[in-house]
Amino acid sequence: MIDKDPENLPSNTFCALPWMHISTRPNGHMRVCCTANASSVQDKDSTIKTIPEAGVLRRDDGKPANLATTSLLDAWNNDYMKSVRKMMLRGERPASCLKCFKEEDAGHRSKRQWETAKWVNEIGLDEIIGETTEEGNVPPKVRYIDLRLGSKCQLACVMCSPHDSSKWVKEYKEIFPTLKNERLRFSQVWEKDTGKLAKSGGSYAWHKSNPTFWEEFWTQVPTLRQLYWAGGESLIMEEHYMVLEKIIEMGYAKDIELRYNSNGLEWKPHLFDLWKEFRSVIFHFSVDSYSDKNHFIRYPSSWKRIVKQMHVLDDYSYGNLRLTTATTITALNLFYLPEFISWKLEEDWKLLNKFPAGAGMIDLHLAYWPPQLNCKVLPKWFKQDVADKFEEFYPWLEENWKKCNGVEEENIDFKKWRKLPYGIKRLEGLISFMNSEDWSERLPETAEWCFTIAEKRNLDFIKIFPDLEWLEWYK
Repeated sequence: MIDKDPENLPSNTFCALPWMHISTRPNGHMRVCCTANASSVQDKDSTIKTIPEAGVLRRDDGKPANLATTSLLDAWNNDYMKSVRKMMLRGERPASCLKCFKEEDAGHRSKRQWETAKWVNEIGLDEIIGETTEEGNVPPKVRYIDLRLGSKCQLACVMCSPHDSSKWVKEYKEIFPTLKNERLRFSQVWEKDTGKLAKSGGSYAWHKSNPTFWEEFWTQVPTLRQLYWAGGESLIMEEHYMVLEKIIEMGYAKDIELRYNSNGLEWKPHLFDLWKEFRSVIFHFSVDSYSDKNHFIRYPSSWKRIVKQMHVLDDYSYGNLRLTTATTITALNLFYLPEFISWKLEEDWKLLNKFPAGAGMIDLHLAYWPPQLNCKVLPKWFKQDVADKFEEFYPWLEENWKKCNGVEEENIDFKKWRKLPYGIKRLEGLISFMNSEDWSERLPETAEWCFTIAEKRNLDFIKIFPDLEWLEWYK
């Protein structure tokens, strides 16, 4: 079973991903994985970056390995990647992987843990690391790639930026010059605006300017087992459909699992016809709360449209789709998470988070960036309110556990359900993570960011988030 942690791993810091995976940023930067890219923002004072852009692969000259200027396969065994692998085999914690280890230390199940469990159980440990040399080299067999072809997106989410969404560009140019808090300005500055992107050789059109990437990518398709699509918004990108069509034409679709993080608002009519050709599809629907709260967080999405699209996906009939939520936990929605889970359980779903996904409830992950929205910024007294609310919610969950999608179908009893790592234990882990550090000194940044955005978008922040009205004290 995927959730079962494998035994006899090389060390207690081992992660399968550096041996089989590579991740891209919309600007073309390559990274160890998408989580590793957040490892430089762990300190509450993020202006101190002792490991700048941790997780971003480096060329041997120290510059970011960017697909606009660097070969995919050259980066595969560069000094940076070899160092990460050797450190893990020695039981050390690479700086690029700090985010996962901090989550684990706080009692939260990390990407390192669940990805390693997935891949060791699916293809075997020896298949992953068996050909590793003493120098940390491994054969160039990419089994899992996180492919982000630019920043084209139709949403401007409150925790996002022009780095990942083209929808943010216009508003960024209007909002950023008005920001007064220096640390807020530091965390929100756009690399393209400063010239940093150009200096690094990056480009949001990297996939159009480097034909070598596509030549190398197609040679990796025979060993590919998972193709992960994330933001911008892949379902509105022409290249996304081109890649799927080409893989089908090559005859390898039946061996490959597609995975998405997507806002799910629109897609081409023939998407499902393409999906049915692949081994499986995992679709993580990005939705963070209910009604107007989600509208504020994932602006300007319509709640009515989101629910409709979720049900369209829930009615998918080809049998190879696993549909989940991808709820991003921030300081804005953590308090309201019980209501969102209740909404999900009370709706009638066939596929959405069907057991074992999210224990039949929801799937979620933690937002680290921007730092002013990290749930650690909440003041101590409100953290206690959040914890109390969750404690009051657990009895309702226990009473209604059979509403979790698929538990009865899989003959799961209450005792087993209660112990599932992605059920109540996951929620308890959120509280532990929230309480693990005090970032409340950044609340003035949180207030300025939220109220500035609300004013720009003609939204009433306090009406939408009445339990966060105290945030106005920090303006």
